Amino acid sequence: MNTRFAIAILVSCSLLGCGGEAGQAPPRLTDDIDWVVRIFFADMHYCTGFVLSEHWLLTAGHCVEQALPNEQVEVSQVVFGDRSVLYDGPAELIVHPEYDGTADRTHRWNDIALVGLRDGSVEVAERARLAGLDCSSTDDAQVQGNLYAVGYGNEPDPETGLCSDELGSKKRYDGFVVRQMLGPVIDEPREVELYGREDALCGGDSGAPLMFDRDGVPHAFAVFSGKAVMRAIFYGSLIGPKIGWLDEATASTDAPLQCVDFGCDSWQCFE
Repeated sequence: MNTRFAIAILVSCSLLGCGGEAGQAPPRLTDDIDWVVRIFFADMHYCTGFVLSEHWLLTAGHCVEQALPNEQVEVSQVVFGDRSVLYDGPAELIVHPEYDGTADRTHRWNDIALVGLRDGSVEVAERARLAGLDCSSTDDAQVQGNLYAVGYGNEPDPETGLCSDELGSKKRYDGFVVRQMLGPVIDEPREVELYGREDALCGGDSGAPLMFDRDGVPHAFAVFSGKAVMRAIFYGSLIGPKIGWLDEATASTDAPLQCVDFGCDSWQCFE
């Protein structure tokens, strides 16, 4: 496997947004961000994921946990109702070693996993940029900047607005706001707690990237994990503290990742 190195010099950094005004605009269908894909696991259930490289996708740990030991996946895009299959075959499924899905809680710790494509690759125009999220400079963790998600959640019922069983096209949800960072100790955050929407994220959105734009480029800072019961609070597993794990987890595979810092905590992964 050829290894490619990327070198970039950035002379200035723009601030990371931690969420501005909460937004109640309805989710909208989109064809943006083609590196966000739908993953069917063994034809049993599906989640959202996103493309790190030709052979590696990132998604939620509980999606992969439910699929094991079967390692067949279908990767597709569904845009405005049109479905295109990008990959259908065997995969290597790697759950974060500190993933904890046993507790009865919505914010599962380290709810993140890798999906490696064993018999082919995914070709998209762009690949995910990854970033940390630093909200420590404000008292209430709210500064200007939109936080949003893009996923393949089930379609809402047109009469009730609640989630239905109909498989969804790619949608964008704007207007999230950071509520608090979560971790074993206060200076070691692993998860993020968000609010700002009442209707967002149905079944199938697990694994969706939570993002902000920096200089017009979408950056994924967390993987969507779940929603609190009876409350409009959403949880995501922070990517920043786990970027080193992406390299380590794939080091012994046929397509090891090397995640490169372009400066200003803006990362991209290469094989």
